This record gives sequence, structure tokens and C-alpha cells, in this order.
Amino acid sequence: MKHLLIYLQLLFAVTSVAQKPVIQYELSGGAGHYDYAPSAIEDEYGIRYMFLCQNKNPFEIVDHVYLFKGIPTAKGYVWQPGTEIIAPSATGWDKIHICDPDVRQLNFAYKGQQYHYIMTYLGVDQWFNHNQIGLAFSKAIEGPYTKYDGNPLVPYTDTTKWGVGQSTSIVLDSNTIQLFYSKSDTPRGRMYARNIKFVNGTIDIGQERVVPHLYPNTYFAYSEKYKFAVSEVRINQDKQIPTWVGNHVRLTRQVRDADMFDEKNDWTEMGLIGASQTRFPRNHNPGLLTDTKGYLIPGRDLIVYFTVAVTGDDWLWSYNLYSATYDHKKLGLP
Repeated sequence: MKHLLIYLQLLFAVTSVAQKPVIQYELSGGAGHYDYAPSAIEDEYGIRYMFLCQNKNPFEIVDHVYLFKGIPTAKGYVWQPGTEIIAPSATGWDKIHICDPDVRQLNFAYKGQQYHYIMTYLGVDQWFNHNQIGLAFSKAIEGPYTKYDGNPLVPYTDTTKWGVGQSTSIVLDSNTIQLFYSKSDTPRGRMYARNIKFVNGTIDIGQERVVPHLYPNTYFAYSEKYKFAVSEVRINQDKQIPTWVGNHVRLTRQVRDADMFDEKNDWTEMGLIGASQTRFPRNHNPGLLTDTKGYLIPGRDLIVYFTVAVTGDDWLWSYNLYSATYDHKKLGLP
């Protein structure tokens, strides 16, 4: 499973101008299935593509990447049944689970083929530890996706720790993405970023840099004026919830021109989703709806997708996907 380390009380303070979002149910894989870790993008026709983690066989805990396609209608979005997109390999670095998909539109020529979409994802070859980040290519958003033969893209050598994963990315230009991910190099983990370049069939993963002040399991989206980050956080202790699972989803904002690598903490809390809004004790594994390159859509409300769950023996099989919609004008968006 993808959850990372121990989430304790918030260890830092941020300015807060939080607003109350509109909460609603979105989709489920059905009885005996779990759904979490969404990567949601919307194309130019208004169709939404939700890539997420789901188990293939009922009540069997093996993560696969699934795609749910959302069609806009007069009554809102209607989600089609999920389709398996990528499965664990038979052998190798991603043979146990694959999860945490992040899909972006990027043209890249590789081995004589022209691809138009890339997916970064988490793969693991043992239970719980040694997660690494892989890459896959596709000519169409719905697949099929071909795994990069140079995987893992971002490796992790220590087999005794959780590793790296939970990736999200922003397309910076025609051949560069800014990749964010969690890494278990401290007791509670940290966020990192790299600028990865895809040029002439080669991939340069760039220098790794720490992103301070944000929890692991944080996902990003940019607008013209701001960077938005949505994080899974643990605000209080609850013996019914494992220490490695968050109970709140936190939306923060930073001015686009600010240096996210600076030690000065200038992130502002814009929203906090918890049981008081959802009525579920567990609220975690968030993602932001963006366009195909990781940017918020102008003139549209900001949507956070996240997973809710109950406590008790049925906790895993209650993993359903919800959304929280924030008024774009109150967020300072056009």
C-alpha cells in the first residue's frame, strides 16, 4: 500500500484563510475494491480522466492502475466503469504493487516511436518497503501505456525503508517536467522535486531538491499567479486509525514567483477537509483536477479529489473517492 510513515500533529504554522468546500461522492470500484491516489485531468472537450489505484480481484490486496472516464452531462459528470491500465510486472522492481499514477501530456520520441503522454507511477518489489518511481509512455491518453525499459526512473537503494513515490508533475515546457515526490529519508519523510528533461530519446532526471514545509503525500497544480499544494495530514491521534494514515486533507497556496525551496514558510492554508465536513474519520490520498499539463483551468472552481474511509474491520473496502470543490474567486483565481 502507498501510505507513508507516521503523520503526527502539524509541526509548523501557516497563515490560514480557509474556506468551506462543497463535498460530494464521486465513484467506487464496488464491493471488495478500494480506490485511492487519484490523478485527475480534463481535456479540451471537458472529458475527465481519473487515474487511480484499485485492486483487480475482489478482496485481494494487489494495487493496479485503473482509469475512470468522466463524461460531462447536464446533471454533472457521469463516471464510466474503471478499466485496468497498468499491472505489476511478473518480475523485477515493480512486481508486487504499482500505484500512485500521474499522467501528463508531453510529446517524446523514444525508440523510433512518437508518444504524447507520460505516466509516472510507484512500483515496489517487496511488501511495504523499497518503493521506487517508474515511467510509462502512451500515444493516447487512454493507453495502452508502455513501461520505460530504463525503470526505475527515480531509484531507491535502501530495502529497509519505504522509499520514494507518490509522484505528481507539472509540464514546464515542451521537453521538461517538474516532478514532485515523497521520500523516506527522515523519520516522517520529506517532499522532493526534480526537473526532468526528455530530449532526443534520452531522459535526464536532474538534481534532487528538498521542498520544505510540506508533508509527504503532497500533490501540486499551478495557476498563473499561484502554486497550489494538497496534502494528506494527521492532525490528532485516533487509536482507531493507523498512525500511517492521514485524517485530513489540507489545501495550501504559495505565490507563483515565490521560491518553494526557500526555508521561509510562506504557504497559506486555503482549506482543510476532515470528518466535520465528510462525516468519515479517514480523509486521505488527495489529488487536484488540472488540465493535461498540470495547470488549473481558468474560470473554473478548484476541485480536490480524495479518499474517505471508515474505521474498523471494513476500513480498506470502504475506500471510495470523494471531491471537494472550492470557489475559484475566493482562492484568488480568475
